[in-house]
Amino acid sequence: MKTKWSAFRFGCLLLGGAALAALPVSAQVAHEATMSPAAPSASISGVEVSHTGQQTAVRISGTGELRYQTSRLDGPPRLVLDFANTRLAVSRNTVPSEYVPVRDVRMGQPNPGQSRVVIDLAKLVPFRVQADGSNLTVSFTALAAATMPAAFRRPVTKPVQQKLVTVATPEMPLPAWLTGRDLAFARPAKVPPEPESQNPPAGVQQTAAASPEKKYTGDPISVNLKDVDLKDFFRLIHEISGLNVVLDPSVKGTVTLVLDDVPWDQGLDIVLRNNGLTQEIDGNVLRIATQDTLKHEADQRRDLAKAQSDAIETVTVTRVLSYAKADTMVTTLKKFLSPRGDVYADPRSNTLIVRDIPASIPKIDNLLRQLDRKSQQVEIDARVVQASRTFARELGTQFGFSTPLNSTGNTALGGLVGAAGFVSPVIHSIAAPFSVVSDAGSSIPLNTKLGATAPTSGFTFSTQGHNYAIDFALSMMESRGVGKVLSEPKGVTQNNEKLTVQQGTKIPIQTTINNTISVQYINAVLKLDVTPQITAEGTVFLDVTVENTQIDQGITRINGIPALDTQSTETKVLINDGGTVVIGGVVINSQNTSINQVPLLGNVPLIGNLFKHTTINLSTQELLFFVTPRILPG
Repeated sequence: MKTKWSAFRFGCLLLGGAALAALPVSAQVAHEATMSPAAPSASISGVEVSHTGQQTAVRISGTGELRYQTSRLDGPPRLVLDFANTRLAVSRNTVPSEYVPVRDVRMGQPNPGQSRVVIDLAKLVPFRVQADGSNLTVSFTALAAATMPAAFRRPVTKPVQQKLVTVATPEMPLPAWLTGRDLAFARPAKVPPEPESQNPPAGVQQTAAASPEKKYTGDPISVNLKDVDLKDFFRLIHEISGLNVVLDPSVKGTVTLVLDDVPWDQGLDIVLRNNGLTQEIDGNVLRIATQDTLKHEADQRRDLAKAQSDAIETVTVTRVLSYAKADTMVTTLKKFLSPRGDVYADPRSNTLIVRDIPASIPKIDNLLRQLDRKSQQVEIDARVVQASRTFARELGTQFGFSTPLNSTGNTALGGLVGAAGFVSPVIHSIAAPFSVVSDAGSSIPLNTKLGATAPTSGFTFSTQGHNYAIDFALSMMESRGVGKVLSEPKGVTQNNEKLTVQQGTKIPIQTTINNTISVQYINAVLKLDVTPQITAEGTVFLDVTVENTQIDQGITRINGIPALDTQSTETKVLINDGGTVVIGGVVINSQNTSINQVPLLGNVPLIGNLFKHTTINLSTQELLFFVTPRILPG
């Protein structure tokens, strides 16, 4: 790599100068003989790409032992292999690939005696490097990309024994602080290659997920600097990165730092922050200046762009909308106009009038193409089911008694005595609730009148003797009822538009305020409000409000104003197209029992039932809401 070659140059110059000063003349002559560039001991003669099973392999063949170092970069993703003391002996510098994830393989010599092979990838995937003397094979997994964050991937390297070699005179003089003790480039640990698919420690994964920090991809370096001029430090960055470095005249100061195996771009970032500096990269040119300088330049560029924009004449265009409302689009479009632009709506023709510089008109047209589209429609089919069940049972008794006191009259309990003095031998009916009526029209007064109010069946028992008459009647009533009220509100609405359906009665209420009589209306209706939203998966998200309001006949009206019985539900639910959902259900059960009886006698077990009037009423009401959305085609 370039950083590695630069390290050789620095080390050679430093050690070579010290050695020349200490050697005798004969030794210096011998040393000068070694200053000529040494011929590379290995060469790369061929590169080919193959695919086997789930792996894509790049095979690099050559002569001599290929010593390499790898680094993986992103933006775009690629794998770089640098070969020291190696020359290229290939017929072409680019080898295309048809196998995923390798796009192509490029070769070059960035420095004399150094060869570089760059494998361009479609995406970063795990890889394995296998070296066999003069041959080298890089294997990639052709499946999904590695899950380990790029910031924690370890470069796969082969142990390389560094050797000091003699080089030509450097292109620029080195500062005095660059000594072999202070500067060293990090060497990869001598570990066997491992597949990239191995998971990092759990702590590393959690840290990476919790703090998405900037990723550094530069080659690791180790430096120990004290009170070094910033300009000399940036010259070192030029040697390491290969970038052209331009310093603003305002860049001044010194730097003191100790780095051990830190990416060079991270070290540069640290130095810039410590000195209030920032950087701009334009191609392969790195410009370094103070933050105030770059901010001032950005303000100047913005002012220049504004001045140029102000110098351009505005144009006025009209756009007729087909589906969207023009007045609702004004607020949205104003956010995308230039400071000189404005937009107006003509509701009568549903037209937008846009005035702005010509460069803004295409942006507005693109927005209108995206927003002025036909909305899908949804049919809402609702069912409101109100079922009721009633049961009533009534059981009552009537009792009459009469006895004579002498031959000319009689004594009766509870009523008038007939003129004959005796009751008729046959009793036809009981005229409730007054007396027992006989054939001849005379009556036996009732002692109890607890009969059923509207009996549907009855049983009569009577007996009489020469001196008395007794009549007893048992009446019963039982009724059952089942009712079902079904309402089917239905309608069609556009996506994200509310549908309202209501049916019922408006109750007028007269009010007097300040001697002014007015009439207000209260709604006793069944009302359905639905707002559908079609999702990308084809389902429907419903915002539903259902209300059923009726007059409550069981509550006495106050000043003629009735009480209202309301049942409602409000919910938001996700449902499939054409599916039915039960929005809500209300069940009301009521039971009323009424007993009228003769005091004391009604409390006697068994016999007391003859002196009672019992009424039982049972009722059940159930209200259910069913909603079915259907997305209409087109």
